[in-house]
Amino acid sequence: MEISFTGASDYMDKTCGFGNAAWQIHNEFKKAGIIAINKNGFDNMKEDPKIGMSFCPPTQYSFLSPAQYKIGYTPWESTDLQPNWKTIMDLCDEIWTTSTWNKHIFENALQREVFVYPHGIDHVYAPSRRIIKPRPFTFLHVGEPFNRKAGQLVVEAFIRLYGNNPRFRLIMKATKNHNLEVMSPHSGNTGAPDYYYTNIEIVERSLSDEELIDLYGITDCFVYPSWGEGFGFNPLQAMAMGIPTISTAGWAEYAEYITLPLESSWARSPWQSIHPGFMLAPNVYELELHMKDVVDNYKKYVAIALKNSAKVHKEYDWERISKPAIEKLKNIHKSRL
Repeated sequence: MEISFTGASDYMDKTCGFGNAAWQIHNEFKKAGIIAINKNGFDNMKEDPKIGMSFCPPTQYSFLSPAQYKIGYTPWESTDLQPNWKTIMDLCDEIWTTSTWNKHIFENALQREVFVYPHGIDHVYAPSRRIIKPRPFTFLHVGEPFNRKAGQLVVEAFIRLYGNNPRFRLIMKATKNHNLEVMSPHSGNTGAPDYYYTNIEIVERSLSDEELIDLYGITDCFVYPSWGEGFGFNPLQAMAMGIPTISTAGWAEYAEYITLPLESSWARSPWQSIHPGFMLAPNVYELELHMKDVVDNYKKYVAIALKNSAKVHKEYDWERISKPAIEKLKNIHKSRL
């Protein structure tokens, strides 16, 4: 059985969320006897696959022929759709998405049933017991320069709590660049936080899976007060490794496993041209309380995180999470014969 499997320009780039998921989906389909052919293999096909899946925003959907059974597979982060999305999505035979939160958004906008195929966790993100080590207590955030991931809030909360205290460190993992800016503690000038604070480090280069795992390995607490995620790979990776995690819970498929779930409230998106409608604004006051609490009660939260890591690996195992999607594809294929 063959399907065409297309997506955004970075959909097979393992260093980003879309690409990581696409690789895993491709592998799970292959193990189940479904050959997901991406654009590099189209020239070698003898005939068009009966099913096409496009994993990307609707404006980038790509199918091989009008006769294909078309599945649009799209994550999203705010309550309203971008212009033209509904028109394009209505042309698909099915819409799939990555979380129950997304399902509610799409079903409300499209007035049709939407199927959830969540993402999973790779076994390389293995849990280990965290202990206090003779180095600065390290917070990690991943997500710059995407404003919805609220890296600026994390920096500001860290500075208010710990300033230039050498016993604490904040690492901000960005993708190629960042939008972070703070005021100098000694003047009215503004600049990048790592210029004024020696205990803040910004990592902009791309990291391999091994390097990312090493970064998680020196992390004591993962912080992710995002306004909205299609799924949210990074908190799941951190939790799978047993890292105490502070994350907004409202959009998270895995909210029950977040070590310190962060409250949020509906607010008009500050980025209407990108994310129209409403998003979940994180509670900044609670963010600071959680960051202080995890430092003061680290053994308690390590125990919770380690216990939850086993549940994360069980529930979000890629093979397990892919079975309903694989069964659905095989049933569609049978009906098209």
